[in-house]
Amino acid sequence: MSCNSCSKSFSLLRQEKGCPGCGFSYCSKCLNHKVFLQKLNAEVKVCTKCKQQANKNDNEPTTIEPPDAYYRIGIPTDCAMNKEVSSNTTDQLIYEKLKKLKEGNQENLTKVNNEDIIARLQKLKDDIPSTSTTELEFRLANLKGVPTSAVQSKPLLPGPDLRTEQEQADDLMKQYMAQSHIDTKYKEEFDVLVNDIETRLQKLKGTYTSGQKKPSVTENNEKSDDEEEIVKKIIHRAKEQTSVEENEVCDSGLEELPFCEICNEDAKMRCRGCKYLFCKRCFCEHKDDDDGCDSYDPYTAPKTS
Repeated sequence: MSCNSCSKSFSLLRQEKGCPGCGFSYCSKCLNHKVFLQKLNAEVKVCTKCKQQANKNDNEPTTIEPPDAYYRIGIPTDCAMNKEVSSNTTDQLIYEKLKKLKEGNQENLTKVNNEDIIARLQKLKDDIPSTSTTELEFRLANLKGVPTSAVQSKPLLPGPDLRTEQEQADDLMKQYMAQSHIDTKYKEEFDVLVNDIETRLQKLKGTYTSGQKKPSVTENNEKSDDEEEIVKKIIHRAKEQTSVEENEVCDSGLEELPFCEICNEDAKMRCRGCKYLFCKRCFCEHKDDDDGCDSYDPYTAPKTS
């Protein structure tokens, strides 16, 4: 529903109100004329048409005309006959013009048949250049200077594997054997190249003799064992030196300070793993199960004489 004067739809803020004079629906803004009505014997707010009707002389016949919005619906009433007679000529002209336009469009549409549409579509198709994907790939490869296989579109996702489990196992074994064969082949070539380089170096140094033999595998293993024994001896000597130094420090009579290694507070416990002194709070921070520093011995500072 909408107002019969401004044609604005009614809502919560724009409520529908009836004109006391004609009874049609209006909004509050369109009912802004105060007129004294004899049938109500009071002064009320009416629409513009009722205001104009009240200003006319009393001798003229009192006919209530509907608003303009009512004529847009196209329903003639007895009250609106005078309005229709006055606007009959203009409406008739508009109606005739619309009818002619509709008839002209229908005639044009009937002239266009299926054959014309097919001919137009065929012309449009002929205008489009027909180039295959292979030709486009060939041109693109020539522009980039690469082979056509590098430009050809490849499937983004691999297809489903339709082989059985036995076939997959056989193919995997074949692939593994081929890779091992390639490894052995290149290993032999690499050994030949290394031997060739070694002989050249020895010739340059003047230490190469024709009867000189390559060191065997057993000799290489013995050399590696000797190297391991030498490393073990070096480590053993380093441990003995550190133990001797610790004993010298203890024998020298240096007194251990009874303070925490972290905060320099009075030490209360000695860690069994690293043998350092800590207070209770710092030992909780220092505690580590992996290094053996998870237990302690109570420590009491020695009395000074």
